[in-house]
Amino acid sequence: MTHPPVHQNAPPSLRAWLDSVDAAREPTVRDVRIDGVRSIIKRRRPGILQGAGYALRYVRALFLGVGCKIFLGEFPRPGVLLRNGLAHEAERLAQLLQAGCRVPEVWWQEQNLLVLEYVGPDLAHLIRKEDSTSRLWLTRAAAADMAAFHARGLWHGGAQIRNLTLQDGEIWRIDFEENIGATLSRPLAQAYDLFQMLASLVSLRKLDDGDARTLGKLALEVYLESNPDPEVKACLMRLARVLCAIAMPLRPLLRRFPSRDVQGFFRVADILQPLISKS
Repeated sequence: MTHPPVHQNAPPSLRAWLDSVDAAREPTVRDVRIDGVRSIIKRRRPGILQGAGYALRYVRALFLGVGCKIFLGEFPRPGVLLRNGLAHEAERLAQLLQAGCRVPEVWWQEQNLLVLEYVGPDLAHLIRKEDSTSRLWLTRAAAADMAAFHARGLWHGGAQIRNLTLQDGEIWRIDFEENIGATLSRPLAQAYDLFQMLASLVSLRKLDDGDARTLGKLALEVYLESNPDPEVKACLMRLARVLCAIAMPLRPLLRRFPSRDVQGFFRVADILQPLISKS
């Protein structure tokens, strides 16, 4: 069996470790130390009904595309959306590393398997466990980093707060499997990134309503100050109109519903509302 080359920074025993584990019993994502070096193992297993699964994913992507066209004015092509997964992630990581971005190196790649450099704890975990001063600093850092990332013409595609990490005092980005940014205009892809970060931030467990709203407002404020791109702001305003229009009739029915995602949706709508008022 021919093995792919091992990255020069990878643990020396990585290949032997991979050969020693039962891949069928491994989790889809595993944080493991090999030779004392922390590594992230990502696996994807093809389903038994792979053809049917692809058809269902295509239908889902088609509905997503139609929804984007109706509400946001752009149609993300389903075929492009479905060019995702670990191979796509490895390709994007190589491109972003070449561009000087703070993303993990790919230490090993084969079909349905990636081994990645560990680049610190994720911000969702840190924000939940830190005090209020640290939470504010992390939120500012995340928003400013996204603004700088976008100012270079880049997009993430999976910009939830859990996909940002902190290492050596700097923000890093992980999880680039999603391909939605490749089929949207650059401003809308970046506005979608910001929406993902805001929605995930205000929906974090262990944050009360007041703290969540404070962090969300701060993130939006810092981002717009750091990246006052009028095209991104225009896309964000259109998204705000859609969210607020949906939230208005649903709020009386669901305002006490305990789901974090539902309450997070209302919080994001409220945070973006001022953009409409100022337009």
